[in-house]
Amino acid sequence: MMEQHREFHASDVEEAVRKAAKSLGVSPEELRYEVLDEGSAGFLGIGARDARIRVLEEHAEQPSGAAEPEGERGAGEAPAELLEEIERLTSEIVHAMGLGGRVDVYDAGDFIAADIATDHTAILIGQKGETIDALQYLINSAIYRNRPFVKRIILDSEGYRQRRIEAIQGIAHRSARRAIRERRSIKLPPMSAAERRIVHVYLKDNPRVTTFSEGAGENRRVTVAPRR
Repeated sequence: MMEQHREFHASDVEEAVRKAAKSLGVSPEELRYEVLDEGSAGFLGIGARDARIRVLEEHAEQPSGAAEPEGERGAGEAPAELLEEIERLTSEIVHAMGLGGRVDVYDAGDFIAADIATDHTAILIGQKGETIDALQYLINSAIYRNRPFVKRIILDSEGYRQRRIEAIQGIAHRSARRAIRERRSIKLPPMSAAERRIVHVYLKDNPRVTTFSEGAGENRRVTVAPRR
């Protein structure tokens, strides 16, 4: 599968990221992007230029029946100095939050994993993963602001990511059974693009249901429908 890129520009990098996320129907935390130009306000408006980012379009969901996304190819192993920088920055932020703990960073193949061990896991993760997702977005933005993109950095703590995957698969399984039993479409709660993709992939081989996404932005959700 060929990787495609799109460029977005706005008054600053943060606004360009928000613009790209809205256009692609994902959250800012899920974007893979490279800062091409941080932009400039100029002097009294003279010489001002927009910030520009390049976004890798791997965020398209895979409805049931579509091929599962391939892993990132050609990324190679992340250099040791990059892993050290991620560990240092993540540790600084976690300690600044007053959580303490230890950060273990390693190349996991398709992504760079940063596992955070702390006595305050619930606070770190936050409601529905909002805190750890925001921290993950911050780390990716800071690390790749002034260097070429290598691999997406995924933050985790106490196996939260895997538990979340299993929870979403459980929702998908129960929704499929209900759609078949009641012979009607079942709308799932709004989810991120990554979570919606989990549902699509989990149910893609189920011959009795089909899945598709509808809605926009934070209200985008998966519908599980019985096959006719």
